Amino acid sequence: MDFDESWRFPILTAAGFGVGEGVGASIRIGEALYGGPDQDVSVNPLTMAINLATGDLHWTGAATGGAVTLVLGSAVTVVGSVWAWKAACRKCSELYRDRGRIKREAIDSQAKFLAKGKDLASLTRAAVAAKAAALKVQLGEGDAPGVLIALSVADGQALYGSYEDLHLDIWGPRTGKSTSRVIPAVMEAVGAVVATSNKRDVVDATRVLRSTEGRRAWVFDPQGVAAEPCSWYWDPADWVLGEDGGDGAEERAAELAAHFSAGNESTARDAFFEPEGESLLTGLILAAAVAKKPITQVFRWVTKSSDDAPVDILQNAGYVLAAASLRDQYGAPDKQRGGVFSTAKKMAACLRFSAIQRWVCPPTQGEPPRTAFKVADFVRSRDTLYPLSEEGPASAGPLVTALCAAVAGAGKAEGVRHGGRVPVPLTIVLDEAANIVRWRDLPKQYSHFGSRGLVVMTILQSWAQGERCWGVDGMRMLWSAANIKVIGGGLDDEAFLRARSELIGPHYELTTSVSRSKDSRSSSTSRTSEITLHPSDLAALPRGRCVVFTSGNRPTLGQTVPWMDRPYAAQIAAELAKVAESHQYATGRPALRIVSSTGQEGRTA
Repeated sequence: MDFDESWRFPILTAAGFGVGEGVGASIRIGEALYGGPDQDVSVNPLTMAINLATGDLHWTGAATGGAVTLVLGSAVTVVGSVWAWKAACRKCSELYRDRGRIKREAIDSQAKFLAKGKDLASLTRAAVAAKAAALKVQLGEGDAPGVLIALSVADGQALYGSYEDLHLDIWGPRTGKSTSRVIPAVMEAVGAVVATSNKRDVVDATRVLRSTEGRRAWVFDPQGVAAEPCSWYWDPADWVLGEDGGDGAEERAAELAAHFSAGNESTARDAFFEPEGESLLTGLILAAAVAKKPITQVFRWVTKSSDDAPVDILQNAGYVLAAASLRDQYGAPDKQRGGVFSTAKKMAACLRFSAIQRWVCPPTQGEPPRTAFKVADFVRSRDTLYPLSEEGPASAGPLVTALCAAVAGAGKAEGVRHGGRVPVPLTIVLDEAANIVRWRDLPKQYSHFGSRGLVVMTILQSWAQGERCWGVDGMRMLWSAANIKVIGGGLDDEAFLRARSELIGPHYELTTSVSRSKDSRSSSTSRTSEITLHPSDLAALPRGRCVVFTSGNRPTLGQTVPWMDRPYAAQIAAELAKVAESHQYATGRPALRIVSSTGQEGRTA
C-alpha cells in the first residue's frame, strides 16, 4: 500500500512532541525521585530542546533513572490494563451467559424489600471462613468454609451456613431439593457424611465421586431401593453392647427400642400397651446384646411370651432391675401379657424379613464374609453412608433411624474426646425425615448437634408432615432449634404459609396523592405498610427460588444453586449417564434423559 505523503508532517510533529514530553517527564521524575539538580524544565518541547542544546538544561543521571522509571511504569500500566480488560470481558461474558440461562421471576421484584447486602454480613463466605477459623475447624485445601445455601436474588451475594449451624428445609415434591440442597451437601462435605433417602438418585449422582482419595461409600439398602448387593452389615446388638464393656448399654437399648416404637405407623398410641411394649423391647434388646446374639433374636423372643430366657440372661449379667422389669412382664396375666408382646412384635416387625436380616446380622457359617460397619470408625473417616428405605409394612425405617442416631451419637462422643466438638465436621442429611427417619427425640437433640460439630439438615415435604412425626410442639421446637430455615416451592399448607408471610413481615412504600381544584393543584405523600410476600406468593414460588430464614437476620429471597451450576457438574453428569446406560442395558428400556440446569432436576430412570 502506498504511503500518503500528506500524513508525514502530522506524524513527525506528533512523534517529536511525544519525545519531547517524554524527555521533560524523565527530567522531572528524576529530580523528584532521585535528587537531581533543580532545573527549570519548559513545557514547550521546542524550547526544551533549545535549552538542552545550549547547555541551559542538563541531562543528568537522575534524568536517566527517571526515564527508566517512566518506561517501566508505562509498561506495567499497559500490562495491567490489558489484564483488567480481559478479566472484565470474561466477567461480562459470564454475566450475559447467566442472564440467558437463568430467567428473572416475577417474585424477584420483592427481593429489594427483604434482607440484602450488609443485612446478611454473617452469611458471607468471609464471615463463615472466619468462624471456621475461630472454631478451629480442620479444612483441607479446596474445602468450603461452610455450607452454600443459595444466592441472594437482590444482589447475587452467596449465602453460607457455618459449621455449627443446623438446617431445616421444607420443599414440596419435585421442586429441586435434591439437586439444590442434598446432592451439593454430600459432594461438598469436608468430613464423613450421612444422606438418607427413599430413592436412589443421590446415590447414583455422588457415590463414585465420594469414593476417591481413600474414601468409601456405604450403601445401606435392606429394601433394594438401589439394588445394592449386601457386602457389609451393621449389628445393632453389638452397638448396644458398645466398645466399653457394656457401659451405657441400657441407655442404648432403650434408644433402639424407641426407634422401633416410633417406626410404628399406627396413628393412635395406646396409653398402656405402647409404653409397655417399648419397655419389653428394651429388655429383650439388652438381653440379646449381653448374650452376643444377633438383633433378630429379639423377634424370636417376642413371638414366644412363655420363653423367659432373657430374664436369666440379664440376671446373670448383673442387670438386676432390668431383669426384674422383664420378669414382671412375663408374669403378667395372660391377656395383658399377650397385648404387650403383640405390641412389641408389631414394633419389631421389620426384623422378620430375610432381606433386611442380612444387613443387620453378622454372616453365619457358610455365608460369604461381610464387612462390619463401626460407627466410631466412620465418624473419624471421610466416608459416605447412604441409609435407604421406603415406606410400607416391610419398611426398614426403624433400622435406618437407629443407624443415623448411632452415627450422631458416635459423632458427639468423638467431639467430647476432642474438647467438645469434632475437628472435622460430620454432615448428616436427613432427606424424607418424617417418612423414613422417625427420630422421636430429634427436636430435643437438635440444638446440641451444632455445638459438637455436627451439621444436620432435616428435609421435609410439608409442615404437617413434621407435625405427624413429632407432634405440634415437637415441630415448633425443631423449627426454633434450626439456625437456617429454607422453604422452597410446591407448598400449599395455608396456615403454614400465612405464618411464614407474617414472619417475613411488611415493608413500607411511599404513596403520592394529587388533588386538583379549579384554581390550584396540591399533592401529599404518605407512607403505607404493604405485605411483602403473600401466602399465595409463597405457594407459587417458582423452581429455582427459595426463602431463607436465618438466626439474627431478616428473611431473604434466594436463588438456588443446583449441582448443575457447581464445579463438579460435568463429573456428576458423566456418572448419571453411566447409570442411565447400565439401566438401559439391564432393562432393555431407554433411560430418561438428564435434564439441564434450567430444569433444576438431574434425574435418570
